[in-house]
Amino acid sequence: MIMSNITRLFDSVNVIQKRTFIKNFKKLFQRIDLPPIPKQIPQSSFYFNIERVDEFQWMQDPNNQDVREYIAAENEFTNRMMVNTKLLQRRLFFEMKNKLITPEVVSPLKVLSNGYEYYTKHSNYGTIYYRRKKKSLSNEEILLDSKKLTKANKQIKSVLLSTDENLLGYLVEQEGDEIGSLHFKDLSRYNNYQNEILEGVFNFLWGTNAHIIYYTVTDEQLRPYKVYAHQLGTSQRNDMLIYEEKDYTSFVDITSTKDQSFIMINSNTFSSSEVRFFDAHHDVSQGTPELKLIEPRTSGLEYYVDHRDGYFYILTNADNCHNFKLVRTRIENIRKKYWETIFTVKETERIEDVDIFKDYVVIFAKSEGLPVLMCHELKSSKVHQITLPTNLCAVSPEINIDCNTNIVRFTCNLPLAHETTYEYNMKSRNLYSIRSKSINDFDSNLYTCYRTRAKASDNTEIPITLLHKKSLIMNHNNPVLLRSYGAYGITTDPDFQLEHFPLLERGWVIALAHVRGGSELGYSWYDQGRLMNKKNSFTDFISVVEYLISAGYSNASKISAIGAAFNMRPDPLTSMLNPNLPLTKIEYNEWGNPLENKDIYKYISSYAPYDNISYDTTFDDTFKQYNIGTSILVTAGMQDQRVNYWHSLKWVSKMRIRQAKQFWPYKKNNLLILKIDTNKGHFGSNVNNQSDRIRDLAFEFAFLITQVQ
Repeated sequence: MIMSNITRLFDSVNVIQKRTFIKNFKKLFQRIDLPPIPKQIPQSSFYFNIERVDEFQWMQDPNNQDVREYIAAENEFTNRMMVNTKLLQRRLFFEMKNKLITPEVVSPLKVLSNGYEYYTKHSNYGTIYYRRKKKSLSNEEILLDSKKLTKANKQIKSVLLSTDENLLGYLVEQEGDEIGSLHFKDLSRYNNYQNEILEGVFNFLWGTNAHIIYYTVTDEQLRPYKVYAHQLGTSQRNDMLIYEEKDYTSFVDITSTKDQSFIMINSNTFSSSEVRFFDAHHDVSQGTPELKLIEPRTSGLEYYVDHRDGYFYILTNADNCHNFKLVRTRIENIRKKYWETIFTVKETERIEDVDIFKDYVVIFAKSEGLPVLMCHELKSSKVHQITLPTNLCAVSPEINIDCNTNIVRFTCNLPLAHETTYEYNMKSRNLYSIRSKSINDFDSNLYTCYRTRAKASDNTEIPITLLHKKSLIMNHNNPVLLRSYGAYGITTDPDFQLEHFPLLERGWVIALAHVRGGSELGYSWYDQGRLMNKKNSFTDFISVVEYLISAGYSNASKISAIGAAFNMRPDPLTSMLNPNLPLTKIEYNEWGNPLENKDIYKYISSYAPYDNISYDTTFDDTFKQYNIGTSILVTAGMQDQRVNYWHSLKWVSKMRIRQAKQFWPYKKNNLLILKIDTNKGHFGSNVNNQSDRIRDLAFEFAFLITQVQ
C-alpha cells in the first residue's frame, strides 16, 4: 500500500514534470518564433452602399488597456527578433558618430550693430546658442543650452532675437507635440521676463516694438488658425486677437517682410493662398491693426509676398504659371490686376524660392529636377546664372538679413560631402566658400553620384539618382536601398544623409527614385501623382525596381526600400473618412474627399495598403515571380499627431492575421516586426539629441543589413 502510494506519487510528479516541460517548451517556442496574435472585433461601416469591415478599429483608442498591452507585446517580439543585431547596432552607431567628428565650425546667425556675433554649436545633447564680441575668440557667452530640455523630453522648436536685439524668444515643445510654450531671456539684463511663459504657441514673431510678440495657435485638428498679439509684462488672457481663419482647409502663419516694414498673415491650403498685412510699427496698445488683403482667395491661385522700396514682390502661379513666376506691384495697387511680371521660367523649370535685395533678386529654382540659381538685376532686368560646384545636391538660402548688400549666402548640401556655405557677390560675380562641414574618415573620391532614368508603364521617364562605389560590379548581386516620397510636391533631393555612409562603405547602392507626386520636374510632375493620378507614384516606384534589376545593379532578394508605396500612411482611407482627425480636411486637395465622391472612395480603397491585404497571398506581386521572402520593419510614434500610431499598428495586425503563411517561419528574409516608440512624434526622436537619433538609425539599418545581406 505504501509502495503503491509512493508509485502513484512518483507518477503524479512525472505527470507534473511532463506538463511543466511541455508548458515551458511552448513558452520557449513562443519566445523565439511566435509574434503576438491580435484579437479581432469586426466593425462595419457603409459608404455609397459599399460595406467596409475593420477588424481592428478598436486599436484607435490609445487609452484602451488592451491596445497598450498589444503594443507592448509587439515591441517585445521586435526586441526578441532583433536581439542578435545588438552588436551590429553598436557598430553602426559608432560608425555614424565617427562620421560627425569634425572640427567645430560655428554658424553665425546675425552680426549686430552693437558688435555681437550670434552663432550655434552642436553637442550630443543638442544645439547650444552662443554670442561673443565680433572677431573675438574669447568671452563666449552661452545664451541657451538644450541639454536640460532634452533630459526632460523637451526640444527647442525655434529661437528668435527681438528687433532691438535685447531679448531672446525660444519655443519649447514636449517631444511629440507640435505646440509648445514660449519662453524669454533678457540679454540686456534690464528687464525680468524669465518667468513669463506663453502656452499653446505654434509659431511666433517679434514685432518692431520689441515688447510685442505675435503668435499663432491651433484648433483641435492641429490647424494653425488664429493670430494673437501679446505685450510682454501682461497676462496672456488679455492678448489681442488679430486674425481668425474660419476656412477649415486653410492654415495660418505669420511672417515679416525682409525689410521689417510689414507683418504678413498668410492663410494657405495646398492649392490656394490669401495674404493680409499690416504696418509692423503698429502700436497694439492703441487697438487692433488694420488688415489689408492683397488678393482674395481663388481656387488654384498661390502667392507669397515680400517688400522692398514701396513694391510688393510676389511669387505666384497666377495666369496658369504652374511653375511660378515673380511679379511686383506698388503697395497702393495691390490687387492682381496690377501685378507686373518681372521674371518667368521655362516649362521644365520651377521656382522654389526667391530672396529680395536692393538691386537684385536671387531665384532658387529647379531645372529637370536639379538645382539652378539665377540672379535678376532689377534695374536692367538682366539675368545671369550662378555656377554651382555640382548640380547633384540640395541648395537652400541662408539667413540673408541685409537687404542692401550685393552678397547672397546659400548652402549646398551634397550626398557625398556634407554641406558647404557659399557667399556670392552679385555685382562682381565671384563665388567664395566660407564654411564647410566635412565627413570624418570618408574618402569621397572612391564613390560616384549620377542621374539615370527608368521607363514607367506609360513610357514616362522616371529620374533616379544613384550613389555607390566607383568599383561597383554590375553583377545583379549588389544590395540596394531605394528611397522615395512622391507626395505633396515634396522633392527627394540628393543631399547628406548620415545613415547612407555605413551602407556605401559596405558596398551598397543608394537609389533615389524621383517618382510622380513630387515636384522635381515641375507642377505637372506633382499633378500626375495626386488625386485620381495617385497610383502613378506607386507604379513609378515599381518601374524603378524593375530597372535596377534589369540594368544589373541588383536582384529582387537584395532590394530594400524606405517610404515606398505605403507613402508614410498605411491606412489613408480610414483617415480621409474621419474629418475630425488632425489635418484631414487639409489633405482633401492631395488625396480627394472620399466622403463626397464615390469614385474617389473606390480609387483610394483600390490602393490603400490597409484595404488591400488579402488572405495568404504573396505580399507583393512584383516579387512573386522570384519566389523570395519579404522582411518588413514598421516604425511609429505614439505621440505622432499627424500620422497616428494606429496606422502602423492596424496594418501589422491585419498582416499578422491574413498573411500568416507569408511570414512563417519567422527568420531572416521572412520577418514582419513593429516598433512603436511611446515618446516619439511625427518627426522622430528628440531633434536636440543627436545620439538618440543616431541610435534609432542604427536599429533600423541593423535590421536592413541583416535581412538583405
